[in-house]
Order: sequence, then structure tokens, then C-alpha cells
Amino acid sequence: MSTNTPPQPDGQRRPLSRTLPDPWGPDDGGGAGQPGTPAAGPRPGSPAARRTIEQPVPGSSRRGAGAPRGRGGSRVTAGTGAGGVGEALSYDVLRLSGVRGSDSALARTLGALVGGDPDAQRLPELAALAQAPVATGRRVAVFATRGGAGATTTAALLARFFSAARPDRVAVLDAAEEHGSLGLRLGVAGGRPGPATLAGLLPATTGGNLPTAEELDGLLGHAAQNLAATASPGADAADQAHEVPGSLLREACATISRYFALTIVDCPTGIRRPATGAALADAHAAVWVVPGTLSGVEDALARLAGPTLRGLAASGRLLVVVAQQDRAAPVPTAVHARRFNELGYEAHALGYDAHLAAGARIRAGLLGAERRTALAGLAARVLDVANAAPASAPSAAPRSGRRA
Repeated sequence: MSTNTPPQPDGQRRPLSRTLPDPWGPDDGGGAGQPGTPAAGPRPGSPAARRTIEQPVPGSSRRGAGAPRGRGGSRVTAGTGAGGVGEALSYDVLRLSGVRGSDSALARTLGALVGGDPDAQRLPELAALAQAPVATGRRVAVFATRGGAGATTTAALLARFFSAARPDRVAVLDAAEEHGSLGLRLGVAGGRPGPATLAGLLPATTGGNLPTAEELDGLLGHAAQNLAATASPGADAADQAHEVPGSLLREACATISRYFALTIVDCPTGIRRPATGAALADAHAAVWVVPGTLSGVEDALARLAGPTLRGLAASGRLLVVVAQQDRAAPVPTAVHARRFNELGYEAHALGYDAHLAAGARIRAGLLGAERRTALAGLAARVLDVANAAPASAPSAAPRSGRRA
């Protein structure tokens, strides 16, 4: 298989640099404006950021302090206007974006003893694997069969990691039918004027239309210098949120992936959704996010009997991610993941992380050390699976009237 980079619109091929940037550096990309624009405010993790985020609000308790309150107990938020999905980050979101993920007691103990991350030596190796060249643009579909499993968080994490570890360009598309949160997680604000939603990209990317790189770049938002993203549906109250038809989504993804080394699609919940089925049909790798609960895992194991998931697994394109949402979960995600592995399905565990649980903009540098290593390992395997798939991935779209 060729190991060249994907052809650029100008016809040139650019070799990948073997110099690895720090995926967990102090700046994980620009804000919700132009590429490379640093986010406003102190750098996350700096003393100034800790003073801003971690100090309790005067007159309130440390636990559940929330935003400052004015006279009469009314909440005081930054900026003007009512807050909404995809709008400028308010005080609460800015505060939560700085929550640092915690490590296990063992990891903290080892860190105190050896003076650093116990898995620090693995991170460069995994980052090197995630920087492997691609022959053509690879498409990755991230989906869940239950709401709240963490699919959007996983899609945002993969996009952040790939854009930090690779020198080429990465795109991430929010295919939610209404009120998606991918833009919020990446810091890409919606509204008008602003980046287009996936539905807003259809006129320029379907019907035989092929935009120039500059035209497409002007329609997308930028979460980092080399990370482009659509706005999330529902970011603007005037938007009529609706699910993108499957046939149009396939055509749009095929067009967009011509300009990016990796295109990640955050699918609507449920594999019976037309958009989800379309994304899975053309994906070179499919990441199935399963909630790390007993009921979530049992439901997922039952669904593996359906033709869609069984077909994805047989093609070697399916990766399972067991995501823990509860800090006090009685069964570790590694135990749940082992159940899938013992049945022949590749599964990865993504443990609880306070920064991710905050639900605000993701800053990779604030993740706990264990989650950093787990994410790097997952990203390396996603790229490996995507590169092993043929240029035209075999269809695995669910058939109507059959169990999925």
C-alpha cells in the first residue's frame, strides 16, 4: 500500500514530518475564530488560570459554587444575551473548561515517586503510530446506540489528538439532527455569521459540486490551525434542525475527505438513523462508544447479534470504546472492555476524567495521565484500522426491516 500523503487540491504531495509536536502542549489550537487564534484568557493549567478557576466565589461554599451571583441571588454570566449551544463560552463554561482530570491513587503515587507520568515513555511511541501516513483521505465514524454514552466526547478527543500529533489537516463533522454539542466541545461557536453546519455544507459539496480548498475553508470553523469543524445544529435559534439525508451525507463526506487526511463524523445516536447508517457504510474505521455500565454493556453485547455490527466486526473496521461516565462506577471500564475482547471484539477502556465530565470545551493538556495514554492508544489503533481498509469501504448500512 502506498504511504504517500493524501493529494492536496493543488496536486502536490507533502511528506509527513517525523518531528512529533507535543500532543499535550500548552496550546491545543485556536479559539472559535480564525485558524491559530489563541483562546482568550490565561493558559489552562497556568497559575493565573488556577487562580481564576479554582478559587471559590466569595460568599459561597467551595462545593457547587457555580457562577457568581448578584443581588437577589441572580446568576451573573459573562457576555450578553441568553446562553445557548454553540454560543460564546459563558462564565460557567470557561470555569468548567479548566477542570483538570484526576489520576488514580496509584498513578498519583507513582508520579510523586518518579516525578512524572508513569506512562510518559509510551506516549511518544503511540503518537508516532498515530502519525502514520495515509494514501487517501480516511473517514472515521463515531457512533453510539445509547444517548449519553460519550460519542461526541470521543469524536472531539480523537480530532484533538490527531490534529496535535499530525502535520496534515483533520476535519470533524457534527451529523446530529438537533442541538449537537461537538462545536461546544471543540470551542467552535455557531450562529450567524459563523461556520456552517453539516446541512449548510450540502449545497457546496453535493450535486456534483466541488468547492475549492479556500471556499471549503471559509465554510468551516477552526478549532486549531489544522483542525476544521462544522458548527453544531441548533447553535442558532433560527436554524431549522433536521437530520441530513443519508445519500447526501455520503456524497458530502466523500467530497470533504478529498481535502483532509482524516475526516471524523460524529453520528446521530442509533444505527437505524439514516445518517448513521450512511456514515458507517463509507467509513474506513467505525468507533462504537458504549457506556461503562452493566446495562450499557449487556445491551451492546446483545446488539452485536445484529447484521450491521456483525458486518462491521467481520470487516475488521469496528473498534469498541467503553467510556466511564461515573467516578464511582462499581465495575472498572477495563473489566467491561475485557468482556468484549474475550468474545473476539477489539475494545478500549476510557476511564472517568473530571475534565471530560465537565462537558465544556476540551483541552487535551488537562486530561489525566491515564486518559492521555488511553486516548493515544485508541487513536493509533483507529488510524491503523482505517489504513488497512480498502479505499472504498464495504457497505455496512442497515437494511430496512431487519434487526440492526
